[in-house]
Amino acid sequence: MASIKREQILESIEFCEKNGYFEKLNDIYSTLPKGECAGCGNCCMESVGINLIEFLNIYRYLAEKQELRESSIERIVDYYFMELMKKNSCPFRDENNRCLIYEVRPLNCRLFGHWKKEDYNANLSRVIEQNMNYKKDMKNLYGVDISDEVLNFSIKYCETFKPEKNYLSKKERLNFEDEIMNLDARILGSELIDIPYKDRGIVEYFIESMLYSDFAYKVKIRITKEKNMNVINKIKRILLAK
Repeated sequence: MASIKREQILESIEFCEKNGYFEKLNDIYSTLPKGECAGCGNCCMESVGINLIEFLNIYRYLAEKQELRESSIERIVDYYFMELMKKNSCPFRDENNRCLIYEVRPLNCRLFGHWKKEDYNANLSRVIEQNMNYKKDMKNLYGVDISDEVLNFSIKYCETFKPEKNYLSKKERLNFEDEIMNLDARILGSELIDIPYKDRGIVEYFIESMLYSDFAYKVKIRITKEKNMNVINKIKRILLAK
């Protein structure tokens, strides 16, 4: 059983296609500023936050590419269930630091590098503080120790990316986010997909589309405590057999 039902995903994709929402999403992407990226892949190291329509767009993209979809599922499972023990790269980054879903990569990936340095570092400081609080909560609630590799990891400000014009202010970045959230509101307003609104990363969206979220989280805690990789392999076999 999955938290985000497959039937609802497919119905929502059909709804978006009928109403031209994927085209509207691409129109928003097309207005984003350009820049010169070195292709180092250093930024591709997390479950980047995405919107619902972006998840649907990526889901639709993978549905037409069976081999990529299956290999992505394996990496998504590894990322999610090993998240507290080991720092894996984004499941959609290949061994050559290329994005496997580049055509449909989400807004946050497209905007990375366009931040002003002071804004980025201020946000990074907040993330580090949140991680420290999360470590304490996990220890108190579940007796789980998050590995130092995971706890101390952070994606540093990119000094090599060069925007075509100017770096973006926080207001400018949020304007793009608001445009995409408006599309999310229309999808949720259709009542075709029944999910609670919350911030989700790309990995979390896909995990919830395959497994019940509470169950998946409990299994993650168990795997972290027991360091039992066999459970992860079993989950992969079950999901790939569907």
